[in-house]
Amino acid sequence: MEMSDLDRWLAQRYLKGHWDHQPGPPKVQPYLWRWADIYEGLRSAGEVVPMDKTGRRTVQMRNPSLPAGMTHTIHLSVQLVKPGEIARAHRHVAAAIRYVIKGSPKAWTIVEGERFPMEEGDLITTPNWTWHDHYNGSDEPVMWLDGLDARLVAYLGAQFTENFPQEQQPVEKPDGYASKILGTARPTWMKTGFSSPPFRYRWEETYATLLTLKESEGDPFDGIKLEYVNPFSGGPTLPTYSCEVQLLRPREKTRSHRHTSTTVYQAFRGKGTTVVEGTRMEWEQGDLFVVPPWHWHHHENSLDRDVILFCINDWPVMKALGLYREEAQSV
Repeated sequence: MEMSDLDRWLAQRYLKGHWDHQPGPPKVQPYLWRWADIYEGLRSAGEVVPMDKTGRRTVQMRNPSLPAGMTHTIHLSVQLVKPGEIARAHRHVAAAIRYVIKGSPKAWTIVEGERFPMEEGDLITTPNWTWHDHYNGSDEPVMWLDGLDARLVAYLGAQFTENFPQEQQPVEKPDGYASKILGTARPTWMKTGFSSPPFRYRWEETYATLLTLKESEGDPFDGIKLEYVNPFSGGPTLPTYSCEVQLLRPREKTRSHRHTSTTVYQAFRGKGTTVVEGTRMEWEQGDLFVVPPWHWHHHENSLDRDVILFCINDWPVMKALGLYREEAQSV
């Protein structure tokens, strides 16, 4: 018997020898999605896709190197809810965040009976298996980024979804409840039922912190960078990924590094360049792009004003599995 005959014999029985090297799974490639295209797709969807036919009116990012999804772990889409619309209540194993692109104090995400206003720049978490729905009570459309660990959860075979009995869940908690019981002065007799509680990180407070730190040294690889920490544990935003925001000062160019985690970015303010393995990705406000694992990258702000990037990074799950590694490029 020849080796090729043995390979065929094994393959017929769904077996494979260690010596038979087959191509591995497709890898995530760097890619940039233009906000103009995303917005046009959303605007058109708002005209022809009724909410009762879809449950969630979103435009999803698809990486050209993958059969499905944006990355192997993080799923990202942009959602549109028109005035008066409800995105019905449900829950799922995948954890999610909402990063508001265009909001209103009259638009809300309701999570586990608490109403969270959705204003521009706010970050709202909906941890896994929490009831959540969305409602736009304003007279203008609202839009936000939906970031989930759905690709990772699906790969592990743990994805489940359940609809709430009614279109909306009842509001059972006063406004600002989570921020009060999880603030720096906390009730002694109350314990949250979630290791990662639903929470709203207000842009007004986040931006004030960025400005306060502008004159500090900052991070050599990411400028003035903040992590949205879990208010209960002080750890990453969610168990599987961290949400972060970074300010690049006028004419700032960061050092190059690489790490084994995947990072998805949104240009929240301004425009600039991210160089990934020598390829320049020129981004403008609203654009989305991905930096795959173990790719050298750095950021450049060529403007005379600040620019701001929001990002989702899966380093928490990589560290939990003992797979995280980071390396700085020599100067």
